[in-house]
Amino acid sequence: MRRGLVVLAALSLTACGPRPAEQADICAIFALPAVPGDTEAGDSADQAWAKAHERGLFRSGTVYRPGWRIMDHGRSWGRCPARPKPVEHLLISPDGAYAMTKGGRREHGRPVSFGSCYYQKDPAGWRLRACRKTLNEPLPMVTPHPLS
Repeated sequence: MRRGLVVLAALSLTACGPRPAEQADICAIFALPAVPGDTEAGDSADQAWAKAHERGLFRSGTVYRPGWRIMDHGRSWGRCPARPKPVEHLLISPDGAYAMTKGGRREHGRPVSFGSCYYQKDPAGWRLRACRKTLNEPLPMVTPHPLS
C-alpha cells in the first residue's frame, strides 16, 4: 500500500512537467542571450509591443517556474541545458507566439536587479524583442498619515 502511494505521488509530479513541444519552446527561449534585470534591448516600437503583449500574458498566458512547489502558481518549466540563473518566471501566450521572462539577481537575499525580457516566435524560431529593467522604477509617492 505504501509503495503504491509513493509511485502515485511520483507519477503525479512528473505529470506537472511540460509536454515535449512546450519543453522545446522553453529551452529555445532560455538559450537566448537575454538576462532579465541585466539586459536592456529594443527600441521604442519594441518596448511598446512588449507593453501591449504583457497584459495579455498576465491575463491568459501559461506561467512556468522552476521545480515543483506546493501552493505555487504555475507549472514546472522542466529541464533545459541552459537557463539564465535569475529567471524566476516564464509566461508563454496561449497561441505560443510570444513570451516573457521575469526575474533578477540577488546578493545576500536582496534584489540587485529585476526586469522583464520579451520574446516573439516567427517561422525561424524564437527571438528576443525587448528587455527592460524595473527594479529602480519610481514608485507612487506615499505620504504617511498621522494617527489622530
